[in-house]
Amino acid sequence: MSANGYYTVGNETFGNKITALVRATELNTEVKWHYFDSIFETSKNIDLGLEELYRVRAQQLRDSYDYLILNYSGGSDSHNILHAFLKNNIKLDCIYVQWPERLMDRGLFKVNAEDKSTFNFHSEWELVLKKDLEWLAHARPEIKIELFDWLDCVNEDFYTDKIFEQNVSNLPSMARSIKQNNFSKTETEQASKGRRVASIFGIDKPNVIKHQGKWYYFFADTAFMAQPNPDNPHGLEYFYNTPAFPELTTIQCKKLAKWYDANPGHLYLVRSRTDRIAENPSVANFTHRQNMDEYHQMAEIAKLVCYPYWDFTRFQAEKPFSVLDNLQLGVRAWDNILHALPKFKRAQQAWEYHWTSYLNNIDITKMRSKDTVPVIRSKYHVL
Repeated sequence: MSANGYYTVGNETFGNKITALVRATELNTEVKWHYFDSIFETSKNIDLGLEELYRVRAQQLRDSYDYLILNYSGGSDSHNILHAFLKNNIKLDCIYVQWPERLMDRGLFKVNAEDKSTFNFHSEWELVLKKDLEWLAHARPEIKIELFDWLDCVNEDFYTDKIFEQNVSNLPSMARSIKQNNFSKTETEQASKGRRVASIFGIDKPNVIKHQGKWYYFFADTAFMAQPNPDNPHGLEYFYNTPAFPELTTIQCKKLAKWYDANPGHLYLVRSRTDRIAENPSVANFTHRQNMDEYHQMAEIAKLVCYPYWDFTRFQAEKPFSVLDNLQLGVRAWDNILHALPKFKRAQQAWEYHWTSYLNNIDITKMRSKDTVPVIRSKYHVL
């Protein structure tokens, strides 16, 4: 099975979400997504603290591969992974960062430490990420830092049908499609030497839900969007949600559920939609803004509960949701800086041309918005 799970439409199986949505439109049925269902159903009940849990996972990766690369963004998910390795003195070979740093250096973006909206995402470079890399280069010089500036890929020739056909779960923007389809040169070089190489991703925080008094956890397919390097197809590793150590996910989720039970004033955030609507019918008419505000609250709580190494004084912008910002096709709030590029307009037109060729074959009722694929949840696992 792919590291990203798989989709089913009726009795048919698909590795690609877009293809599955097109087929579901043809058959007028739904798409289901499966992420190692049987493994998480039989997860063992172990008792470990979070720091020990992360140490065990980091050591598991170290023991399984010859070379470890962490895909690092400076956000809470990957920051917690980095420090799990550092604090436990477990060797990490390389940090891989994708960022349009030259655009920052051209003065085309003004850093703002106060604005945490999605449109100010690129301030994270100066306020967080650049500082992290400078510190790491000084404190841990044995860890290689590979920085990829993807600006050169913002051109009309980059966007082809191949990108969309390879996409496994989510392709929300021009920038994301570039980052999902460019790979660490270090990874390719090490794999070509016959070494076992892991490309490690943090993806997103755990998901819990309380329905009719019982706790469950689930996965959202849009978090599992990393593409394996074609030169190292078996090296994709998700640090937190992995069939190699399902107990990590269940322990995270149990601690999160315990926190909500101890803080009932926030419990509404994770109650099932049907339970909430039964008590308050207005929930059925929530706007995207209201839903996203609650999402951001849940993300902050998950950081508090599950990420012992996270510093809440660090700058971090909200995640973007294009449907809220009324932006042109293929552009999310994080991508607003691309407008400064001379090649942007033709590149955007190429992206839109290919994406709409698929959109035209997908029933709009199966979409999240007019240009964004839906979030598809896995089955619900009892906690």
